[in-house]
Amino acid sequence: MIKNIQRTWFEVWGDESAQNQILKGLTALLVVLVAIQSIALVILSLRKPILIAVSSSETKVLAAQLPNAELLEQEVRRVVTSYIKARHNWEWSQIESHLKDAAKYVDSDFEKAFRKATSEQIKIAKDKRISQVFYPSEISLNLDSKTAKVTGDRILNIDGLRAANPLTLEIGFRLNSRSVTNAEGVYVTSEKLLTNSGQ
Repeated sequence: MIKNIQRTWFEVWGDESAQNQILKGLTALLVVLVAIQSIALVILSLRKPILIAVSSSETKVLAAQLPNAELLEQEVRRVVTSYIKARHNWEWSQIESHLKDAAKYVDSDFEKAFRKATSEQIKIAKDKRISQVFYPSEISLNLDSKTAKVTGDRILNIDGLRAANPLTLEIGFRLNSRSVTNAEGVYVTSEKLLTNSGQ
């Protein structure tokens, strides 16, 4: 006759109630560890990054600070110049890539009007093979009204024929968050043609 011998799984740990106590303790320890790890991750993710500048002469920690009025004016002037260069200097065969470069400075509120104006410009430039170069001679900024007045000379090249005329533009801008594509955080909100002599 075969004898039925019963053996518990956790015989080393003791009886069933002891097993439950051990499992409850391990579960509680795991919950505490996960909570501590989650809190540590949140604290680390909310910390400001430490910027370290490395050069041949020294290595130091950089402190992030807002630009003063003089630096802000230089940034706005740099963005307006880059926008004008990308927006108003192009060859008819590569006009899309130039206007794509200008689009990274465009504010989201101005994007629809910008696309409409540039689509018409692309069509005319390709149909008539027009190339354009704009030489700004003066950029005057008004940081209070957030406008830049740009005066200069525009040269159009139509199938080898050149025509030059003065051009004055008013560029509206606003300051917003800085990004990888627009590190200055200056975005163009409007563009108006003030004078266009010779047409």
